[in-house]
Amino acid sequence: MEIIDVILQKGINIGATDIHLAPGQVPVYRVNRTLMFDESKLPLSRKSLIMLLDYFGEIISGLKENFELNKQADFSYTYSEHRFRINVSNTKGTPTYSIRIIKNDAIDVQGLGILPVIKKMKKINSGLILVTGKVNSGKSTTMNGFIQEVNKESSKKIVTLEDPIEYEHKSDKSIIIQKEIGKQSDVLTYNDGLKNLFREDSDIAVLGEIRDKNTMDVAIDLAESGGLVIGTLHTRSCGETVERIINMYDPADQRTIKGSISSVLKLVVSQRLVISKKGGLLMVPEIMVVTPIIAAQIRQEKFNISEITDSIHTQGAFGSISFEQSFADLYARGLINMDVIKENVDVDKLDMIKNLIINLGGEIE
Repeated sequence: MEIIDVILQKGINIGATDIHLAPGQVPVYRVNRTLMFDESKLPLSRKSLIMLLDYFGEIISGLKENFELNKQADFSYTYSEHRFRINVSNTKGTPTYSIRIIKNDAIDVQGLGILPVIKKMKKINSGLILVTGKVNSGKSTTMNGFIQEVNKESSKKIVTLEDPIEYEHKSDKSIIIQKEIGKQSDVLTYNDGLKNLFREDSDIAVLGEIRDKNTMDVAIDLAESGGLVIGTLHTRSCGETVERIINMYDPADQRTIKGSISSVLKLVVSQRLVISKKGGLLMVPEIMVVTPIIAAQIRQEKFNISEITDSIHTQGAFGSISFEQSFADLYARGLINMDVIKENVDVDKLDMIKNLIINLGGEIE
């Protein structure tokens, strides 16, 4: 269909990460976090967006039925050797589309600033690793960057459950099995895929989003069996991540789950994306290495996020890094400016960050 090909090609050409299509609006492209409205001044009509759904329905089996039943659908699409993750939903009875552009090129782990995090992840051979952050914080990029680097260096069996598959990996030194969820895909339901993981002899299981108690139960069981499990959560900090897991369970079960989490959880990475001085995206991580001190704090009868945050600040010798330390480091290295810091941290943290910058040998603008 010519109209979607033109829109997708423009997104590729201008380096967009996302494209948004809505009735009565021109196509909108997100480039380095900024929305760019198409200069054509030709808004998309209701008819064209319905025709687009018909087009996708012809090439993706079961899509229209799924959309009519659930009023939304997620699927992947390939155009010009590029892959796209597409969500279609309704607005006032008309389809509206959010399209994520997935580059199948090698992930630039150095340029994106995620290599130090991946190095920490690669040191862990068993247990549970969580990569967290709000929507569009680069969680999938970090996870797939980890898979990419392990695949280059190690002999592992890696099994992923994805809805839908984003990055496509080709087995190198590792064997990589990627499974897409859906009635017309590889696994009927996410739960079916989780159950089968126990039979697949995987060294690394990548679960994508840990959505509920059932998924967390499987992640913990897999980790306790000796494998390495990686998943994501939509949480804003390492402490909030632990609290979210605990709150998945009934109060009567929380003491038991705290013990399990403190045993299997090895690393939490909570990340944000900011604009660098050069105009690209940089990852700012908070990293929590689960030391005996942090494990004991997780097991406490009354869990306290602030205690976890304080421990991240003081456990730097073991690899933990606070958001404040990460921002200070990027500033001292000349990669971000103070305005970026002010936009992304609470006012009461600014003095701490400035002191950290000075300690690192940087100068405040």
